[in-house]
Amino acid sequence: MNITFTDTAKQRLTPWLETDNTLLKLVFDTEGCGCSVNGVPTLWLVSEAQGDDTSAVTDSIPLIYKAKDEIFFEDNMKIDFHEGNKSYILKSNNQIYNAGMSLVDKR
Repeated sequence: MNITFTDTAKQRLTPWLETDNTLLKLVFDTEGCGCSVNGVPTLWLVSEAQGDDTSAVTDSIPLIYKAKDEIFFEDNMKIDFHEGNKSYILKSNNQIYNAGMSLVDKR
């Protein structure tokens, strides 16, 4: 999985990641969605990677994700930040995965 970050997203994420042992994780969150194929892409701040986490190829900010969730995403995606609603956007050339993506602190 290849992820690029817009300059706006980089500016908003960098202060969160300057804390020691903080990782950015892309999660296909299925909690409360009914079943495991219904989920919402979300960004988490975590202290450490889990055993089934893998690293995405990025242009700047390191990002991890669960290997099993890769089937829900395309190979090339972009993370942006929207000032109007203060949320992140996960998109590709083909679709918008989440236009109101939260950043959840799970540390």
